[in-house]
Amino acid sequence: MDTTAWMFPGPSGHVAGSLSAFVRPGSARMALLEEVDEVSERHGWGPVSPLLMEDADGAEQHAGHLWLGFFATSLILADVLAERGTSRDVLVGHSGGEVSALVVAGSLTAGDAAHVLCERTKAVDGSGLPPCGMVAIEAPAARVAGLCAAVGDPSLAIAVDNGPAQVVVSGLTDGIGKLEDIASVLEIKTTRLRFEAAYHNPILGGAALRLVQRIEHVPVRAPLARVHSPQLGRDIASADDARELLAGTLVLPVRFRESLRRLYDEGVRTFVECGGKQVLSGLVPECLPSRAVTVPMLTGKVQARMLAAALPGVTTVQAPPVADGLPPEAELRDRVRLAYAEALRFPAEMVEDDTELEADLGVSSLQRTNVFVQLLDLFDLPTPRERIPAGRVRTVADMAGLLRELAAAR
Repeated sequence: MDTTAWMFPGPSGHVAGSLSAFVRPGSARMALLEEVDEVSERHGWGPVSPLLMEDADGAEQHAGHLWLGFFATSLILADVLAERGTSRDVLVGHSGGEVSALVVAGSLTAGDAAHVLCERTKAVDGSGLPPCGMVAIEAPAARVAGLCAAVGDPSLAIAVDNGPAQVVVSGLTDGIGKLEDIASVLEIKTTRLRFEAAYHNPILGGAALRLVQRIEHVPVRAPLARVHSPQLGRDIASADDARELLAGTLVLPVRFRESLRRLYDEGVRTFVECGGKQVLSGLVPECLPSRAVTVPMLTGKVQARMLAAALPGVTTVQAPPVADGLPPEAELRDRVRLAYAEALRFPAEMVEDDTELEADLGVSSLQRTNVFVQLLDLFDLPTPRERIPAGRVRTVADMAGLLRELAAAR
């Protein structure tokens, strides 16, 4: 029997201004956000909920909000799913998202979990280590391990294994720089992450001990639902298991690819992402066979408004064949709209002519490229000789205009 997993992303798994569609004044969800706000303010970070509500553009941001924005978003979206009776056979988090999974499973209260996340961040900030960093490398874990060995810096460690070509290494900045240099020589793409820390690395052992001391008073219960931990590499079945995860959350690697494969082998076929953007949804097709279906709940503010009325599904529309030349403008824009809707797996009505594809819908650079190639094939247009700047195509109308230019030049 096919089953369903709810996935909980870590940092960056939220969209500014996206929760107002789900949260009403005086509701239980507003009380949940206020609980998180109270903890954030107690730690000197200020409230996080204004960043997630409609007035996000004018809200003051603190660096710590990165660690609470994804958390609050996941809890609200999980409540939306629960209210509508969506199946959940297993909960699985990624990095800090494992704390979100524990809350949804009843192992921690939202307030206590927010406190854990705050203390987790402060423990790292106060580690006293030299400058650190994290870098994503597009290569398999075994090859990345070999590159780290070649650098010869013992601080380097594989922090996250997301897939066959997405591995994150953390360590001291000097070692990270040398690793990037070697990868460049071998023409292996690297991307420096914005975290100036070495999460999921044994060099944070001292910080991990301080974290345990700071959260030892936090009540932890056995989960009431199945929770699988990519950091422990097994299910969390007891309160002791949950405490073991929290104690090791700074030093244990995130073996997300391994967890996805294990869950798939156990019969999980649908993976619902309880978070903003598509932080985890894009990893599933890289790791699993095509039978695995992903449902990203919230890729942008526009989708948030649609999701408030109905759960997102997979919308697949086959565009009919066209004759030589491009169709009339309205029809052309509809074709472009459908292409983006299919790529993002939500209703085409969400994509308006002037919708910001990246800012409002969370379209990634890879998705943008894939849709562009599909449209070129659909209309039998030549591939541009020069690279199209990402800022050139920000909306459906922009893409339609570009296609007309290419058609006129062929």
